[in-house]
Amino acid sequence: MDTPPVPAVLALLLCDQVITDAVSQKKSLIGVFENINAFGFPVAFNIALYAKLADAQGKYDLRIRVVRLRDDSVLHNFEMKGTQIASQLQPWDLVINMVGLQLPEPGKYEFQLYANDAYLSRITMQAVKINQPGGTAWPPHQSPLKQ
Repeated sequence: MDTPPVPAVLALLLCDQVITDAVSQKKSLIGVFENINAFGFPVAFNIALYAKLADAQGKYDLRIRVVRLRDDSVLHNFEMKGTQIASQLQPWDLVINMVGLQLPEPGKYEFQLYANDAYLSRITMQAVKINQPGGTAWPPHQSPLKQ
């Protein structure tokens, strides 16, 4: 059996959710972000990871590792074993919904993508502790239009 080629990553993004149109199969990425705000830690979030892969064909064990960069500790592994990709001629979309992802503290986190234990790419995210409601208020909206 031939070893599948190592895929190339065309896109790797974190977002609130990915919606797939039932007819066209087009993906809509809702709420793409690099930072998450929380009133306190530890905290749990629902995060969707979207990846577009090229040059993939065959059977893959895909994995996302969530790493706290402060100490390089692996907090979570999300796996999709035995994923079959039919044709190397067309890009392939990967969506992994991480429901209730636990973040223990503020700081920088990295999401690492692997295929058949080969490292493909990464994306980082900053978790930020913000003041409780009633603390520091946002400035009022200033309209550039005169009334």
